Amino acid sequence: MARHTTAKPRPTIIIYTDDATSFQKVLGSPTDILYPVIAEEQWQQWKGSVNKVYLLKIGVLEHAATHFPGNLLFLDTDTIWLKDPAPIFEAITQGVRYMHLDEGTLAMGNGLSRKVYRHLKNFQTRIAGHTLRIEPTTRLFNSGVLGFRSEDAGLLPEVMQLAEQLYAAYNKHMMEQLAFSMRFAVEGQPVQEAAGCLLHYWNLKAIRPVLTELFERYAGQSYEELYQRATQLNIPWLHKSEQAYSSLPGWRRAIRKATGRRWQLPHFDL
Repeated sequence: MARHTTAKPRPTIIIYTDDATSFQKVLGSPTDILYPVIAEEQWQQWKGSVNKVYLLKIGVLEHAATHFPGNLLFLDTDTIWLKDPAPIFEAITQGVRYMHLDEGTLAMGNGLSRKVYRHLKNFQTRIAGHTLRIEPTTRLFNSGVLGFRSEDAGLLPEVMQLAEQLYAAYNKHMMEQLAFSMRFAVEGQPVQEAAGCLLHYWNLKAIRPVLTELFERYAGQSYEELYQRATQLNIPWLHKSEQAYSSLPGWRRAIRKATGRRWQLPHFDL
């Protein structure tokens, strides 16, 4: 919907889903929104030997690079464009690689990052001629956005192999994003952040039923109508306020819960 407000030429949107009908009810069937048909067995294979849903994006990107070559920009569904992504695509053309957000070094990051670093600080492997190890300087990027040229897709099997080894060493959900972060950094070119152009509201699971109700209620309306109604939810503010609550010390959250002041979504008049 945000793309509809930008100038042409517009990028082709490829939606990987096992329920294309639900999207088409809302978005219609324009020729530049595509829905590849993926067999159930393929979805399962893309989860890798460790059977992790987080690894699906690696298979999705390999498929996209093969069938839709060009500048690839993968987005999780919980993202909202805030600016025209044209500059990102232009940079990808020059070989720049993108992820959503630099979350800092594992050794000095948030509590989970530091925990992962303590468990994996001796991790080292060799894949496709590259020595990959966890070091105090290892940086972690959020993988809700992944951008690169399709001709660089040869690194994806290496990401999969690394991710499977990391999951085997320490079974935490973030191993997939750590694998991308480590492999993207091998050539020495800094990974760029896409966070300045979009919002990735990964923490705001509570908004999903609201969005489902909104899109079901107004399915078939114009993009302008849908975009206006979705924008009125003010998801950027909700994302920020929930993050602020979640970052409070545990004892403060406990007090707020006990006194009926825990964070929750406001009522929406859809």
